[in-house]
Amino acid sequence: MTVILGKEDETTEFKESMSQLDKGIKSLAAILNRHQHGDLYIGVDDNGVVKGVDVGSRTMEDIRNRVHDLIRPHVEPEISIDTTETGESYVSIHATGYDIPYSYDGRYYIRNAASDESAGPEVVAQMVMARGIDPLRCQRSDVQDLTFDTLFGILSDRGKHPRNDAGFYRSHGMMDEHGRFTLTAYLVSDQSNVQMQVVTFDGTDRSAVSSRTDYGGRCLIRSAIDILSRISSYAVTEVDLSKGVRIEQNLFDMDSFREAWINACVHNAWSAMVPPSVMLFDDRMKIVSYGRIPFPSSLEEFFAGDSRPVNRSLFELFTLAGLTEQSGHGIPTIVKKYGREAFNITDNGVVVTIPFAFTPDYVKARKESEIRKAGMDPKLRFILMYLGSNPEVKLSDVAEAAEMSLSAVKKAVASLKGDGFLRNEGTNRNSRWVVL
Repeated sequence: MTVILGKEDETTEFKESMSQLDKGIKSLAAILNRHQHGDLYIGVDDNGVVKGVDVGSRTMEDIRNRVHDLIRPHVEPEISIDTTETGESYVSIHATGYDIPYSYDGRYYIRNAASDESAGPEVVAQMVMARGIDPLRCQRSDVQDLTFDTLFGILSDRGKHPRNDAGFYRSHGMMDEHGRFTLTAYLVSDQSNVQMQVVTFDGTDRSAVSSRTDYGGRCLIRSAIDILSRISSYAVTEVDLSKGVRIEQNLFDMDSFREAWINACVHNAWSAMVPPSVMLFDDRMKIVSYGRIPFPSSLEEFFAGDSRPVNRSLFELFTLAGLTEQSGHGIPTIVKKYGREAFNITDNGVVVTIPFAFTPDYVKARKESEIRKAGMDPKLRFILMYLGSNPEVKLSDVAEAAEMSLSAVKKAVASLKGDGFLRNEGTNRNSRWVVL
């Protein structure tokens, strides 16, 4: 059975034999200069058909050394050997890097479609200007005795086994030219003491804190994953059968939260060491991060998904961990679901607000407990909770659900409004009940 890996393009190069390795490495440098990430496959013909290649005990090490010899600045490739069902082996080489321009054997190339073109001085100058400055890799960590067991465990779970050495650290902005760990390294180290929190409030403002859970004091990527897992437990689905058909709706869009949260972690102004956070209210959640949108993006480019990582080295490590990618679809995902009004962008930071589609059960339970403590009549309590869960319902439907007369329900509602438990908003045609 023939295995086809696709076709060559601006980020993918095929070479049929190890004798073409150097040419493949040249393509890899050209691809990095254009896209900052790319793949080279050895043992695959120009049409993407796996032909197979002889693999020895030192093949991976020889390839790694050759990449180190030919590409400057150094990149740390991820190399694996894969085998098809019919026994043909081929080599996969993946590289990422943001220290453009990259040279191959002292010369510069840039990818154009599936070809490698020589890059003249003007193009090289443009690449230098486009590189920008990564504030995290330019700042030395105050702590130099760092370990990375958690980070390497996360990467290992994804089938990646980078070497725990200076080559890997430098390639990913974790170590400077003097062999000192950077702020990037500190954030993803086992010694990181960044406080990452999920704060829950009772109500719709910050006046009453219900709980504060700290996920910090560990590798930043581990903290980000743990908070994703925590919030996913809130992503419940409600089923409505009242209209004769089964209607399901999610409390919120988990994909939108994921994009907002990972963006908050990656683009945060970490040089100030003020971490992003998640805030949960009765009717919404907020994802708060600090720092401005990536320069020089305009608001239009930002909302369109023009992805320009502020902290490139941190972004690269999150990409290796499978948490993000250079596709630019994160912001458009949120905008499509919740509109631009979900974003509050200031000079101090970005706040993304994700509204809840209905009242969560834990909020209903708390409100009911509060009402019981107030000594409210069970019938009044039922009506209040019913209106809270069904804010657009008619009083005739409430009467049916409560097994009361319509006049008795109207009297009860008037009492609840008079006592400050309930109010009605909107017009007669589009009114809704609001439990206070």
